[in-house]
Amino acid sequence: MDFTSSQLYDRDDFLRGSYAGCKVLHVVDNVASLGPTVTEGAKSYSVKDGGWRIIQGEGPMGTDLLRFYVEFDERIAHSGGDVDIPKGRVYCSCGYFPFVDGGGGSGAAREAFTKELNLIEERIAELRTKRAEITNPFNFDGIKLSREIFRLNQQEEMINGKLMVASVREPDRRLLRFSKDGDVGLTKEGGVCIQVNKGPAIEYHILGRFGIASVDN
Repeated sequence: MDFTSSQLYDRDDFLRGSYAGCKVLHVVDNVASLGPTVTEGAKSYSVKDGGWRIIQGEGPMGTDLLRFYVEFDERIAHSGGDVDIPKGRVYCSCGYFPFVDGGGGSGAAREAFTKELNLIEERIAELRTKRAEITNPFNFDGIKLSREIFRLNQQEEMINGKLMVASVREPDRRLLRFSKDGDVGLTKEGGVCIQVNKGPAIEYHILGRFGIASVDN
């Protein structure tokens, strides 16, 4: 697939909003291949170009999403197989992380929180050792140490929460696939779904997952 910069003029609810920011997704050779099974050989299907857009702030913890779709003129399936894609548009989405000017995945916040946690854990271990040396449970110094350990445990819990958010907003680079220039990272896997009309409402039913690989032109 080639995520072109050409403007897309075909609106689709999956891409959200107006035409602004919607671009043409070109399928190389406009062909999709279905691998062989024990009973049937490989099959090729005609696939139309689709569209793509970056959806800002709607991913986990306010991260961005890449959404795109392609369109098939016929049902894709193997006899007796578990792959069954109906005629029409197939929608995909995955995490999108820009790496421009240190943003969207620099890892600075994640590293800072990890360092702070390590210091707190070392301090707690030190205080526990001191407290263990006090035999009188009513010793004032022992009470002070217990209070400080309790405070540090609360601080540790708070920073762990911040670290969890930072790990989602700034994922480890090993979890991503990168563009040729290295300025954009996508999660290695994403979701695949189809649109189903339920009366006046529109639902998206999950088909499965897809994997991502970058290709140099």
